Amino acid sequence: MASPYYFPKSKIFLKMKNSFVKKFLTDKASIKYLEDGFIKATDIPFVKYIKMKDKDGKLSLDLKKSVCNHVDTIHAAAQFTLAETESGMRLQSLFPELEQKVIPLLREANIKYKKPATQEIFAYSFVKDEDVEKFKIQFQKKGRALLKIRVEIRDIEDTLTCEANYNWYVQARTD
Repeated sequence: MASPYYFPKSKIFLKMKNSFVKKFLTDKASIKYLEDGFIKATDIPFVKYIKMKDKDGKLSLDLKKSVCNHVDTIHAAAQFTLAETESGMRLQSLFPELEQKVIPLLREANIKYKKPATQEIFAYSFVKDEDVEKFKIQFQKKGRALLKIRVEIRDIEDTLTCEANYNWYVQARTD
C-alpha cells in the first residue's frame, strides 16, 4: 500500500535519508515545517487533535471530555501542551526575522500545577528583556542560542491553574 504522505526530493529530505526525523515523520505539517521552516502552531497535529484555539492571538483550550482526566478537570498533559505551544508562538513572535532560518527545539521544561482547570483556560507567556538581548548576542556569535520562556495558564476567571518554564534551543539551519 502506498504511503498517504508525499516526501518531496528536496535537498533537506535527501540529507535526512536515513535520519530519525525521516523514519518517524508521520504528518504533512511536519513535512511542511521541514520544507518551509515555518508551521502555524494550530496546524501541529496534536494541537489540532485537542482542538486548541487561537482567539485573537491568545491560545485557549475548552473544557471537554476529550481533554479531561479521571476527575473531570483538564488533564495535566493538555495544559502542558497549551503552555508549550504558547512558548513556541512567543519565540516566533520575538524573532520573526529568524523564521525559515532556524530550527527551534524544546530543550527543557518544568511545570507546576496550582489549581484544577475546571473551565476554559488561556496561555500567557513572558520573557525577560535581558534574556532576549542575551539570546540575540549569542545567536549572532554562534548561530545558536537558548531562551527561557515562562508561561502561565489561567482560566476564564483568571485563576492560575499552572505555571511553566520552557527552555528553547534555537540553531541556524544549514540547508
